[in-house]
Amino acid sequence: MAPHEVREAFNFEFCYEVPKGKTTKVSIPLQLPLNGLRLDFVKIYIKEYRIPCFAEESFTSQFLSFVHDKEDEIVEKKGDESLVDLSEELFEELDIDIDPQSTISQVDLESIERRRNEESFGLKWHSLIHSPAVSLVRAEESKAAHDLKALVSQRDAEIKKIQDHHILAMEGYVNNGSNVDSNAVNDLAASQMEQRQACEVKWASKISHLQEEQKKVFQSWIEQTYLESIAGKQFHAPYMSADLFPIMSDTSTSPSMEESFTVCIGSQLKITHNIRVAVESIWDLCRGNPASPEQLQTALSLYTNSLSGVIMLVDNRLNVYTGNTLQLAKICEVSPEFHFPLLEQQLSIVRQKLLLPQEERRRTPTNYLIDETVPDSTLKEDKSSGDLILPTGTCYITRHSNLKQVHTILHLVSTQKEIHDNLSSRDSLLVGLKLSLKIAAENNVDNLYVPVLLCHTLDSSMNHGWCLKRAENVFKCVKGFMIEHGSTGVVSSKTFHFILPRDIPEKTFTAICSMLPSVFRVPCPMVLDQNSRKKTLTIEELMKLNIGNFN
Repeated sequence: MAPHEVREAFNFEFCYEVPKGKTTKVSIPLQLPLNGLRLDFVKIYIKEYRIPCFAEESFTSQFLSFVHDKEDEIVEKKGDESLVDLSEELFEELDIDIDPQSTISQVDLESIERRRNEESFGLKWHSLIHSPAVSLVRAEESKAAHDLKALVSQRDAEIKKIQDHHILAMEGYVNNGSNVDSNAVNDLAASQMEQRQACEVKWASKISHLQEEQKKVFQSWIEQTYLESIAGKQFHAPYMSADLFPIMSDTSTSPSMEESFTVCIGSQLKITHNIRVAVESIWDLCRGNPASPEQLQTALSLYTNSLSGVIMLVDNRLNVYTGNTLQLAKICEVSPEFHFPLLEQQLSIVRQKLLLPQEERRRTPTNYLIDETVPDSTLKEDKSSGDLILPTGTCYITRHSNLKQVHTILHLVSTQKEIHDNLSSRDSLLVGLKLSLKIAAENNVDNLYVPVLLCHTLDSSMNHGWCLKRAENVFKCVKGFMIEHGSTGVVSSKTFHFILPRDIPEKTFTAICSMLPSVFRVPCPMVLDQNSRKKTLTIEELMKLNIGNFN
């Protein structure tokens, strides 16, 4: 029984006759469920209430039957209560308003059925991806990605053609000499803008229609293939030529510089974590294709408790038209998303929750786990564009099944000022980083990529000293979180990838790797000296022997 389980009080009554014809009645107060073995309680009560030997067999039978029946009633009662609570949580998650006196027939059953179908599709897809049919699944996804990328390429080509035509028209009009009319120039610019917007709207409609159609066809194909698999059909890998699927060619490069460490965190109970420092672009983690081995490995762990994620620095505008979010949107656009809403739809859900009052925001369940502590006073809305302006350190999460090596993107809001300034432990950007680590841990993201400089590119102001100071602050922030997380009793080994921009100097990379063992605790091997006494190697000795790091 759980230590905090609430028990209920009962009275067990037992009657037996003594040889002289008298009947004796025994009443025993019980707290059910019993905290121990039932036969042990039988022996205790026989001795405590002095049950005679000729009545022990009858007492044992009646006591065990009574306890069994009552404990079954308790389990059924708690099961019914749990079902009611689960139904209420499901209705809240689906944003369904329920009248306390209403019946289930009055609820929007279509929303519940849609959610059930999504869960069923995920289970069937997960079963197929771990079966001999995995090659067929990846082939279908590759075909859909090929068709979608082709349509996006057609859109880009047409928009570029229109832009080139507009540039030539505007240059020809402006270079006309002294006969240029400013009003005519403005009218021409407005006409060109309308023409381009009409083209973008037309292609957006085509792409959206193709995405919806591909999702329906793929889900139907998964359903049919799953039925065939459980019927015992044998599947064979299809042949896919590189000419037919050019998207399968992987041009990403492996990290040019990287170091790996094993660290132990904790005072009494030590937990081992893996740390990797690498020069790597965040976009190489996202940009991929369904046929790459890395994306296959990512797909195999999609519906598991061991997910991968990356912390991405974004600007303070909640949209898909600016900064790193725009680049992410372009990557997601050319690969079908069959399991989660599209990126723009997910950001719309985040926006809707953030616009709720803070108290209501805490009570509203969501799959996007944004920072619920953001005060209402810090949220602003740009009236001209309608964008929501978020404070620095706000974190929100999006889910993806079409990226190369990550399942989740943790969007950490920052501005150019925080990126370039020297940070202290109480700065909002480091507080937001700690929040991102917490959200990742709560959602089984055990493989996390962290930009160690809290930026994705370098500029001239980010010198060697600035990089070392920023890396030290991030290392200490992550270590503090690891210690705090381990003190909660959660024993789980995690892997942290500290990624650096590709244009970082080799000297700075080496210095950052040398700093890491002084911040974290790296296990030191025991060796014997010449006098046959145990000796622990220092960090400096490990670095000289090159046995503290494992590539």
